[in-house]
Amino acid sequence: MPPRIEGQLSDALIKGLSDPAIGIDRVGMVRVFNDEAGVALGIKPEDAIGRKVWEVVTVSELSRAFMAQIKDSNPVTAEQVMVFPNNRLFAVKVQAVRTEKGRNLGAVAVLRDMAGVQKIERGIDQIITDLSRSISAPLTAIKGCVETLLEGAYNDRAVTHRFLQMINDEANRLVRLVMTLDRSVSEGAPHVLAKSKCRLEELVCGVADMFSKIAENHHVSIKLDYPDSLPWVEVDTALLNKALVNLVDNAVRYTGINDKGTIKISLSQRERTVVIVVADDGIGIAPADLQHIFERFYRGNDEKVANLGGTGLGLPVAADIIKAHGGSIEVTSELGVGSVFTVVLPIR
Repeated sequence: MPPRIEGQLSDALIKGLSDPAIGIDRVGMVRVFNDEAGVALGIKPEDAIGRKVWEVVTVSELSRAFMAQIKDSNPVTAEQVMVFPNNRLFAVKVQAVRTEKGRNLGAVAVLRDMAGVQKIERGIDQIITDLSRSISAPLTAIKGCVETLLEGAYNDRAVTHRFLQMINDEANRLVRLVMTLDRSVSEGAPHVLAKSKCRLEELVCGVADMFSKIAENHHVSIKLDYPDSLPWVEVDTALLNKALVNLVDNAVRYTGINDKGTIKISLSQRERTVVIVVADDGIGIAPADLQHIFERFYRGNDEKVANLGGTGLGLPVAADIIKAHGGSIEVTSELGVGSVFTVVLPIR
């Protein structure tokens, strides 16, 4: 291939890279500097090319890595994470460029933006914090009840019944937390469905019963509405139950914050689909948050919502499960009025 054409292809390849790329010659002069590198370092490519690398690159670790590659007689490729301007993290790989005979031509560096990794790490940190808070409260309550009973309170039948009810409520909180997190942290992991015939009204009634006591404690009523002649559906009952638990748990928490309200769960048939609607008259969802609620780790900025706890995984997991069944989920909400989640599942 003629050198001119080869050079044009190399230039086009470097310019088209989505990652920052920098190349220097054997005396440390910048020869390659694409647009992405300019964004990362805050300098225009035309202002960088032709200058010494240490004059262009403000990140001292990168400058030293470059110089090591062109000065060492037997350089080793350097890979490390470096902090760039505006506290941006990049995974940097710097390697020497040599001819087949070992002649020093310079060095190149390719930078990989770690913003996505940072977001996941922040999400994991938040999950750990939330888990610690979410788990410690029910465990402390259960431990306190058990210790009180062991100290002799079990002799009073009414006290024993009340404490056992508290233990049951707190244990249910832990169960819901585990169901929310189970198999949900691995983003994008496909759900393998074990389908069987099911009557949705039975599944919904079971979920409603699970939350009835908790809702009652917050003066929230759960009402069911469904016809007598709903068709059977073929679903993974365990996974769909998890999705419904997440939806109802969300409704109970957002409604219970007002210490009153109503949650209505309705079922209906629409052509070749079954529709599940979970509607509440809770605090509602802010418009700015509404478009993000199915994103993993997303947490609303409202102080009331933050105090409710949670991992930012419940609704995304529910949506994933419903989509795995070939269904869809939609939400409408208004601050101070409530939210309506509509699930549509196909009938085989």
